[in-house]
Amino acid sequence: MLVRPISAVRSFALAAALASLSCASKPTSGGPGTYRGVMVGAVEIGILQVTVEQTASGPLPASGTVDLGDAVVSLSGTLDQSSASLSLSSPAGYQLAGDSRSGYVTGSYQDPQDAGRFALYMDPADGSSVQLFCGSFVSTATTGSSPSPFAVTALPSGDAICVGANITWRGTLDANDTLACENNGGLFYGNVEADGGNQWGTGVDNNGNGNYGTWTVAPCGNGASDGGVSIDADNGPDSGASGTDVGPDAPAFDADNSPDAGASNAADGDVD
Repeated sequence: MLVRPISAVRSFALAAALASLSCASKPTSGGPGTYRGVMVGAVEIGILQVTVEQTASGPLPASGTVDLGDAVVSLSGTLDQSSASLSLSSPAGYQLAGDSRSGYVTGSYQDPQDAGRFALYMDPADGSSVQLFCGSFVSTATTGSSPSPFAVTALPSGDAICVGANITWRGTLDANDTLACENNGGLFYGNVEADGGNQWGTGVDNNGNGNYGTWTVAPCGNGASDGGVSIDADNGPDSGASGTDVGPDAPAFDADNSPDAGASNAADGDVD
């Protein structure tokens, strides 16, 4: 009978355990398909569409566009399933690098004008569409804060990602149009309806110290550097090109951080 030394048995068991742990911790990468989403910087929102093609071996070819309203930039690169990473670039100086997971990608980007974060979902197999919402966030942590770009990408199944210049927080957009994106105690919460209507919410800081800002969104459009949503003085998204008020805004927010029934910060009947 063959008897192995105890030390050899222990070494074999340790190697097996480490191999098992390595396999268990390796993320599952996404694969071929069409992905749609948003990239959000300090001053811009871009609409992303990326197609990943199947190949027999090696990294998968990826190509797509980012629509900034006043320009459409072509992107190319690869999705490497072995490292679960997506890399895209353009000769114009756009660079995107993200983590690929089953059905979605999140990461960061840099371009000649701005830098920030991006999020993509793969088109659902049932033929339904990825939903994109563009708008702005206003911090109430400091007085007189200017609106910052804010966007949401969501699936009909209920998964959602809130995107800002420094965040990609995963969450849900449920059947009741309630949005909740949470990360380490921070929370974006509110109401988002695909066909318009009352689309607003609040933000809570990572320490759970209460309301520190408000946001508004509308379905992303075309013709503006912020996805067709104007970021103007009353903090309400417009239905036209950037900087032009062409219709009623989504509920605005005033000093008491509550949504108003009207389209400006005037006394228009707070819904407190």
